Amino acid sequence: MPGAAITVTTTAVTAVLAACAALSLVVACVSRYPSRPAIAAVGSLAVMVFVPAIPLGRTSGVELHVLDVGQGDAILLRTDAGRWVLFDAGPAWNGSDAGRRVVIPYVLRRGGSLESFVLSHPHNDHVGGAASVLSAMHPHTYWDAAFAGGAEAYIGSLAVARNKGIDWHRVHPGDSIQIDGVTVSFLAPDSIWTVGLKDPNLASTIALVRYGMVRFLLVGDAERAEEDWLLARHAQLRADVLKVGHHGSSTSSSDEFLAAVHPALAVISVGAGNKYGHPSRDVIHALALVGAEVLRTDEAGTIVVRSDGVRIEVEANGEKWELVRDSSRR
Repeated sequence: MPGAAITVTTTAVTAVLAACAALSLVVACVSRYPSRPAIAAVGSLAVMVFVPAIPLGRTSGVELHVLDVGQGDAILLRTDAGRWVLFDAGPAWNGSDAGRRVVIPYVLRRGGSLESFVLSHPHNDHVGGAASVLSAMHPHTYWDAAFAGGAEAYIGSLAVARNKGIDWHRVHPGDSIQIDGVTVSFLAPDSIWTVGLKDPNLASTIALVRYGMVRFLLVGDAERAEEDWLLARHAQLRADVLKVGHHGSSTSSSDEFLAAVHPALAVISVGAGNKYGHPSRDVIHALALVGAEVLRTDEAGTIVVRSDGVRIEVEANGEKWELVRDSSRR
């Protein structure tokens, strides 16, 4: 039945509210005057529902959360006003998916609303959790490279977006999202480039996130052909933080591309012991040669990068440190 189940945060506050609601309902059932305990129960349930929409306070800048979803991608961007943009939603598996198990609880625990969903490409390890996220969190917009075909989960996500009234946008180079002082600029793909392609990886959405002087480059599963396309059309690809393409596969991260981006931090979203052998040792070596600090979700878990627009702080493995940015990267 519509509305019969709702998504709430799994926190101590929610547990107390649930206990109050349950106790109040029991009292209402046995009381000669049930109205007051019934009102208390309804009030507790209402607070449980609306707590996730309340940000836990403003942050000092922008945050990039590279979630540990195993072999897949799910990356959250949080503005200083506590609003979120989600890039990919992780994989799906029998009976569940990363959207339901990881992304939704992660956002609800921290509060705030999901404003936009951006899909890099329609492979299951990126779109598997999308339908769950769209259904539960109702973002205003869905940005998509619109590569024909794709996983069943991709078709399901489009159906949910249509049913929920979420505005669907095809990504074009030059499109952008402006939110709370953060600019998300789309560099690729171009429809002329993608029309003859058979591999969705080569049509990955490429997003450049800018906040103050700091730049994050998110490349989905883009491989060398798309990297070459970018190099031929964008004179300035430098970024402080690079989400490494295709989970660190040797099919991505060419020497020329890494030299152009010249990241201070390279983050690899990858599953432990995956059957593909990701990340490639050659890619790790190439990242070291351009001076990038490398973090992997299979080793560090979820990785959080914070910035006030000038300085960058990294949090992983329970530790925090400031990322060194040299002037040549700016």
